[in-house]
Amino acid sequence: MYNLVHNFIRTLSLAEELGDAAVEAQACYSLGNTYTLLREYRVAEEYHARHLAAARRLQDRVGEGRACWSLGNAHAALGNHEKALYFANEHYNISKEVSFVQDGAPVA
Repeated sequence: MYNLVHNFIRTLSLAEELGDAAVEAQACYSLGNTYTLLREYRVAEEYHARHLAAARRLQDRVGEGRACWSLGNAHAALGNHEKALYFANEHYNISKEVSFVQDGAPVA
């Protein structure tokens, strides 16, 4: 598992060097999920927060929703229940928005 961490960190470093926000977002998402599997929730929370910031820069609402879901889970695991609820609500609101509008048209 730690080989994955090393590879994702390398990917993140390269993305930052190249200024590729999309790859940076994906690397942070992957690192957050990997650290969650390792039960290192504080580190996972840091990477999920970075994923959220990158998704916002990219105006990627689906990415924002995923990051909020992951942040909610990380905060729940850390016992930060108010923050967990906040991010769960953010995920819910983004999910409603994304499922309502797809390709610029309301979803039936």
